[in-house]
Amino acid sequence: MDQKIAESIALLRHQIISPVLMDSDKSAMAYFCKMEQKNFDVPGRGPRRFAATTMRLWLYRYRKNGFTALTPKLRGDRGKTRSISEETKIRLRHFRNENLDLSCVKFYDRAIKEGILKYPAICLETLRRFLKSEGLYKNQERTPRKRFEMRYFGELWTADFMHGPHLLNGKRKKRAILMAVIDDHSRFLAGFQWGFAENTELLESVFKEAILSHGCPDRFYCDNGSAFSSKYLSLVCANLGVGLVHSKPYDSPSRGKIERFFRHVRQNFLPDIKEDDLSWTLKRLNEEFSIWIRDHYHQRTHSGIQMRPIDRYQFSIREYPRKRVDEETLEENFLCSIQRSVGKDSTVSVGTIIYEVPPEFIGQRVELKYLQDKPTEIFLYNNGHRVTKIAPVDSQHNGQTYKPSPRISNIALHSIKGENS
Repeated sequence: MDQKIAESIALLRHQIISPVLMDSDKSAMAYFCKMEQKNFDVPGRGPRRFAATTMRLWLYRYRKNGFTALTPKLRGDRGKTRSISEETKIRLRHFRNENLDLSCVKFYDRAIKEGILKYPAICLETLRRFLKSEGLYKNQERTPRKRFEMRYFGELWTADFMHGPHLLNGKRKKRAILMAVIDDHSRFLAGFQWGFAENTELLESVFKEAILSHGCPDRFYCDNGSAFSSKYLSLVCANLGVGLVHSKPYDSPSRGKIERFFRHVRQNFLPDIKEDDLSWTLKRLNEEFSIWIRDHYHQRTHSGIQMRPIDRYQFSIREYPRKRVDEETLEENFLCSIQRSVGKDSTVSVGTIIYEVPPEFIGQRVELKYLQDKPTEIFLYNNGHRVTKIAPVDSQHNGQTYKPSPRISNIALHSIKGENS
């Protein structure tokens, strides 16, 4: 307990017993019986009621030892977990050292499953306090850090997702999610967009637009989420010559610049959005956010660089221009690739749709590529080169143009030979 809070509680107790300090025990007890019906605002604890016997004990202690006797005493086992036996503590320490990568919730479930904890011997919060006291909590480890900053725009981009407000999506409300890419040197937002899912489709849209507008970065820094750790993003970065770097699990401080930007969004942009206002759609959210970034965030002095992000971006881009990629080449690098075997009827199936391919590929294993935002536009590749764009099978059209070869009987064949002779 804080010393100031303990002193405030002692003063409250003295205030309660002050009217009867010089009275007899009988009259004091009658006073305390009336006071036990009253609520007192106890510092650090909130509204409380006290039993008459408790207040009488304060009076006895004060008469005997003075004001210091009214100060609350700390527990002798303060800071210790009383519901976990010493044997269990030893097993938990050993098991935690073997599973430091697990979150507290997952570690709790694993410990129960392995029999180290017998459910419901302790609750999750008790385990959490124990791990923190032992320095075994997931974020407890202190990694030595130094403040850093890239010299030019585009040397390092940091990307992440942020959960936002609930918006109407069809007939139901769904949480909007912001995908943002920030430049380490200028704090300039290279790309951003609100969507409804943390997936590679939203990532593709933001990353592709950022590269198209500002050129390729040297490195792309992100966490270990499913979208960022996907094979798709690894191939995109490899094809574009961009270094893909992942942070350590649960190491949010290493992505401090974008985390700070998200805090700025929560404090300065999101309060204006009313979730009960049905006019707030995903389209409007993206439009309003784009205006806010352009007129507010990029135009105000950033305390980390002591200048406006737009100014530092413009100064840097003149001294250190980025490598540009044309739209056609960029789309080629962002294509998703799948493998399919061509059937005897010159078709392949992608999902629930059957596509027709040139007949020379019958029986072969072919590569098909498509954009995530245009999944029905599929291209056929052979040895890494684009052959053609394939289309869904039109059975009726094929039926009109199909001409079956007539079967010639042996009698007809002999008569034809006789005529020819």
